[in-house]
Amino acid sequence: MKKYILMSALVAGAACALYAQAEPAAEKTLAPVKVEKIATAAAVEKKEPVDEASAFAAGTPRVYTWTKITAEGTPVKIKHVYYADGKKVSEVELSVNSSPYRVWSSKAVWAGSWKVEVTDESGTVLASLDFSVSGETAQPVKAE
Repeated sequence: MKKYILMSALVAGAACALYAQAEPAAEKTLAPVKVEKIATAAAVEKKEPVDEASAFAAGTPRVYTWTKITAEGTPVKIKHVYYADGKKVSEVELSVNSSPYRVWSSKAVWAGSWKVEVTDESGTVLASLDFSVSGETAQPVKAE
């Protein structure tokens, strides 16, 4: 009798395992994410952008990208993707833990035309903003 119960349990367990493997993996449904506001600034204080601008002077050490995000389901991830003169130079992943939520990143910058894109987890561009850094500041050199 014990053998019969043990065999029945093993067969039932194996059948459940096979059924679970046969089920197609459920695709993760991404919650709608919206950028309420995007700004570039010289600093962020008390979760707000300070000295918002689209043009920065030579010698500006960092530019901050600040975004206010709303999302139907949290937590979600977004990215700030930075481009200098049309070339992708940096990508920063940020967590959005409630809605609405304010997040920011910063990037060391050099003279040139810049763009920052805000993307969702699938890479869809939610918003973008162009800014520039004037002057003759030196562009960083990558070690090879």
